[in-house]
Amino acid sequence: MRRDTRGAIVVPEAFERTPTRNEDAMTATVPPKFSAELWAAFWAAPVMSRGADILAEDIVGYWPGDTAPVRGLDAYTAKIRDLLEAIPDLRLRLVDSATVPGEQAGEELVFLHYTGEGTGPDGPFSFRGLDRVRARDGLVIENVIRYDPTEFPTAAR
Repeated sequence: MRRDTRGAIVVPEAFERTPTRNEDAMTATVPPKFSAELWAAFWAAPVMSRGADILAEDIVGYWPGDTAPVRGLDAYTAKIRDLLEAIPDLRLRLVDSATVPGEQAGEELVFLHYTGEGTGPDGPFSFRGLDRVRARDGLVIENVIRYDPTEFPTAAR
């Protein structure tokens, strides 16, 4: 078991399975599971080509100012892609998080408190936010996003 400099356990992205005598060595990949750490890693350097494997096909997202939730993987990722196109240098930094069991088996609620920075049409801006992520069996099925929309550039709302 490896630990990082703070003493936290480092979980490998993949593990090796010991082959039986009739098998060659194999490497099995552990499916990704949503966590505050994965969220923080994505938003430290957001790239749309990574991260979708922890989102459910029927994910629902609630953004401040939207009159209706965003439903489905394509619509959800399009919303994030549009945000990153409007603010390419947007970065979110995790301040704190808490994870509690959800109501159903295999469900977790992950609360994320963060700060954000970027450059909008009127120059640099910053804001604070709070997400409540519902994950089931490691996949995000719902994200309730909360921040003050008046702190966000108009072009990205």
